[in-house]
Amino acid sequence: MSALATHYIALLQKNLVENYQPYLPALLKQDKPAPEQEKKNLSRAFSAFALHHITGVPETEAAQAVVDDFEDVGIDAIYYSVSTETVFILQSKIKASEQFSQDEALAFCQGVRKLIQQDLTGFNQHVQRRRQEIINAIDDCSAIQLVVAHIGSGISSHAKTAVNELLVDDSHGEQRFKSPVIDFDASRVVAGLQISQAYKRVDARLTIEKWAHATEPKTTYIGLIRIADLVALHNSHGKSLYEKNIRTFLGHTTEVNASIQKTLAEKPEHFVYLNNGVTALCEKIDAKGGNRERKRLDITGFSVVNGAQTIASSSKFVADKPSADITSARVSLTLIQADADGEFGKSVTRARNHQNQVHSSNFVALHEEQERLRRDLAHLGIHYAFKAGTPDGNEVDRFTALEAAHALALFHPDPRYVVWLKNEAPSLLDTTSERYRGIFNPQVTAFQLANAVRFTRFFVARMNRESIGYGLEKLTYKHGAIAFGWLLARQVRLERDLPKLFDAQKLPTQLSAKSDQLRQILWDKTKTLLGSKSPIQFFRSQNHVIPLLCSAMITHSGLEADSAIMAKQWQTSYKDPYPVELFKYLSSKTPQISGLS
Repeated sequence: MSALATHYIALLQKNLVENYQPYLPALLKQDKPAPEQEKKNLSRAFSAFALHHITGVPETEAAQAVVDDFEDVGIDAIYYSVSTETVFILQSKIKASEQFSQDEALAFCQGVRKLIQQDLTGFNQHVQRRRQEIINAIDDCSAIQLVVAHIGSGISSHAKTAVNELLVDDSHGEQRFKSPVIDFDASRVVAGLQISQAYKRVDARLTIEKWAHATEPKTTYIGLIRIADLVALHNSHGKSLYEKNIRTFLGHTTEVNASIQKTLAEKPEHFVYLNNGVTALCEKIDAKGGNRERKRLDITGFSVVNGAQTIASSSKFVADKPSADITSARVSLTLIQADADGEFGKSVTRARNHQNQVHSSNFVALHEEQERLRRDLAHLGIHYAFKAGTPDGNEVDRFTALEAAHALALFHPDPRYVVWLKNEAPSLLDTTSERYRGIFNPQVTAFQLANAVRFTRFFVARMNRESIGYGLEKLTYKHGAIAFGWLLARQVRLERDLPKLFDAQKLPTQLSAKSDQLRQILWDKTKTLLGSKSPIQFFRSQNHVIPLLCSAMITHSGLEADSAIMAKQWQTSYKDPYPVELFKYLSSKTPQISGLS
């Protein structure tokens, strides 16, 4: 089992400070140094985080269940779930460098023994204030569930033995222990962070008219539904309604969406004839009362995979013209009970999305890495708009999938991305291509992506200023901007990987002088290699760009006399698409810039 990765530790800490710490019982000893109090509160908040994600209790209530303090008896949280008649007793450890140890397990077991014997002597005031509540819970419960929460590489074998011995020990006379102990490990922490930024599940009760029903191969209902009902769902749930759609609302200015609103205004009763309909997937369909004309459906996990434009445009129309009567407007609905994340659900989404123009890059929205990055970035207050659509008015820190692809390509060690960005940028969002998988993969963190985008925005703005004017040098800056960005990215690659966000205000201060130096090297190298070629021709050719990048890196790092350069050049295999070993070596020798966060 792996410990929690550094970038997820940073996301976890931010989540704990924002969503749990404000609701914790006040520390009993306020005279401790501030760093100690901060550390203790982070540990206490982690107990609440684990409790929330195990039981589903609200964050505020989970925080109030925490009893951890500077002095305790090995128990960090106690919570009674009335609905399941289960007492949860939790011990946590928020150190990635250490396993949950035997000593910690023994202290936990000692505290549990005292609790089940209703002996609260030695417990701190957090427990004493809840004394009667805790005693009543232990009296009334049907089960006792022990929980060990940690972010290290696991629970040590001796610690497991100690806890398991408690469960099977007959001497305490307690038969209500649930086995096994819940091991809330690093993987469950990551899942919890992801879940906390997921769009909320949409459950709906809808009435379908003129309906037909099939059970094989998938439970499916087809019929007519009132536009007004779908508008109500849109107004209640917003983007959650379209979580699995490849696009959100494209805006009412597109031809199709303008036509939708025109029909609602002039001929709402004709709407069903002039619209391709709505397709939705769901987790479960529970058919209720009705007849052949009308059927009521209780739907769990309702997600529109085609028809976002229809619903959102209709909602916009109603908002703009609240007095308009659209009660006669119907649209055909195909409702399929199927996992939207499965291959069948994805194939339905692909096949059904052709009413507005669709590009292959739109289907990037179906790739699981995009949703993972969106959720991780949300913890940092960044909106990752990887689906096509119009931005919300409150999206201040926002970037798109195309901007993300450009930024990640600049930090990829393969210099061919420079040429691909220049010639075939859309191919970077083709989920079937190796180029896409090279930049969007499970190893990319939210910090890496956000920092890459902030860096890219800086260098693009700078090169735009440098390329103003006429002449060969200005054309080189214009058409060689990507090559320049890739070279400059070599100097910040280590800083970019840290679990800290670049400060946009520090980038000009720290990078301006270095970028000027590198820009001059790029121009000096380019003008000696151009010959009769124009800059645009030159920077579109891999045969020209890769030698240029190599030469610029050697000069910039002062490696002209380095004997290893020649050796690395000879290591190149005919199977290599470029001098792989040479570029690895040059990258390792590139001086690094720090102080960007």
